[in-house]
Amino acid sequence: MDFKALDFQAQVCLALLAAVIWFALLGYRDLIEPDEGRYAEIPREMIAAGDWLTPRLDGYKYFEKPPLQYWTTAVSFELFGQSNASARLWSVSTGFACALLVWFFGARLFDPECGFYAFIFTLSGALYSVLAHVLTLDTTLTFFLVAGIGCLVIAQSRRDDRTRLRNWMLAGWVALAGAVMTKGLIGLVLPGGAVVVYSLWQRDWLLWKNLHLGKGLLLFMVLVAPWFVAMSMEHQEFARFFFIHEHFERYTTTVHNREGSVFYFVPLLVFGIAPWLASAAQAMVRPGFDWKKGVKNEFDAPRLLWVFVVLTFVFFSLGDSKLPSYIQPVMPIVALLAGRSMAAGLGLRGNAWIMLLLASALLVTGLVSPRFAGDNLPVEYLLGFRNWIFAAALALYLGAALAFAGSRHTLRNTALAGIFALLGFQTIGWGYQELSPLRSSAAIARQIEAQGLAEVPIYSVGKYPQSLSFYLGKTIRLVDHTGELAMGIRADPDRKPATSSQFIERWQQETQAVALFKHRDYDKFRALDLPMRVIYKSPRKIVVARR
Repeated sequence: MDFKALDFQAQVCLALLAAVIWFALLGYRDLIEPDEGRYAEIPREMIAAGDWLTPRLDGYKYFEKPPLQYWTTAVSFELFGQSNASARLWSVSTGFACALLVWFFGARLFDPECGFYAFIFTLSGALYSVLAHVLTLDTTLTFFLVAGIGCLVIAQSRRDDRTRLRNWMLAGWVALAGAVMTKGLIGLVLPGGAVVVYSLWQRDWLLWKNLHLGKGLLLFMVLVAPWFVAMSMEHQEFARFFFIHEHFERYTTTVHNREGSVFYFVPLLVFGIAPWLASAAQAMVRPGFDWKKGVKNEFDAPRLLWVFVVLTFVFFSLGDSKLPSYIQPVMPIVALLAGRSMAAGLGLRGNAWIMLLLASALLVTGLVSPRFAGDNLPVEYLLGFRNWIFAAALALYLGAALAFAGSRHTLRNTALAGIFALLGFQTIGWGYQELSPLRSSAAIARQIEAQGLAEVPIYSVGKYPQSLSFYLGKTIRLVDHTGELAMGIRADPDRKPATSSQFIERWQQETQAVALFKHRDYDKFRALDLPMRVIYKSPRKIVVARR
């Protein structure tokens, strides 16, 4: 079955099926710490304080990132109430919207079949589908970067139509403003660097004349500057912290303790592209352009897309701060390039073998998972989780079977195989709820509320469980901990976290209070014979009430 035989109704049905799986059980899994707790709590505090200008975390100023996603999540809370699902709604929605953009860009730039393959590739790529369902800023950043690059490529592909060129370029500048307002200057650095490298390699000097730099930068500044100016006027410490600490020092030092080797992202990229590794490798090694200098002043869309992928990967590989989500923006662009290879029938059987291997790896992981049990990871948690792993393996086996059987119905079977792969990765995400007590404070909050203690002072010793603030709907009192709140604490010395001795004194003076400990800290304070009644215990946390 070729693409034309897959009529519009069939395309819509497949997209709707993918959407149902993508958005299913959005609130089932509790928010994990620290990221999901943080990015839900900051919007909650914006609403509670009535201050939508200054991001705060546990009541302290928090200047690490711009506010766009905080605002959109706060709007979600206002519309739908505060919950797991409403906290993730914006991030998950932009993840799906990005796949739709890839479909649109692929169809406009190359052909409809390429666009549809790229859509399926994006949604069912392992790293992308997993990260898009975790509440971070990177999925939103990815959406805006892909929109910006896509608008640029569409604009430059038809330079003879001046109105079309201008409109698409201005849309691209709006997208870059969204990227910067989501995660800072990286939203300008990555596409800007790709344009520079591409133009030098391709010798496409006309590109610079057609970027609409004047109008584009003016529009960009109108969208971006007001918040940065207002913050700089309101908080004298903002500019130095945001631009120097959170950009230059984060990239060039290990100040955030997120270091890794220069090869850190290699296995992540290989895993993240699965199960479409064969087509992706084909597209990156043989991207369809001359490896030498291109034709002067002739726009080459695949070359620019290829440059963006490689530059982004190298940029983060050379940095001193690394997290898996940093390379998420390359996945949809790889999908665009791979869509052309997949439309040509290249790598499809290899993808089926990779899906089969991935399913088998999940099956083996489920079988051996009890061997990883320990004091911090009880076997009953793993036994609950492995049932979900087995279900995910089954979905991938079914997807592999469809892919192998697709020689006569390539596009249909590949799309269905991708949907089964998406279902498998979603199943793993849903199953992670079995491990929730290890990485979330939702159960702690439920127990505190069940005991009628939600309104008493809540102390946290030696750590900041960020989702606890969200689930209780209140800030908590820190003891012997600063962490990422160090800047905000310096700016508000009257709310400096208590020392151990100060906590002991305050605890004895409280009529009633709750405290959360790590096990080793609890043993230390229990030895002091403080009045404490255990109300919750997990492998990593103990919660006590004063009486």
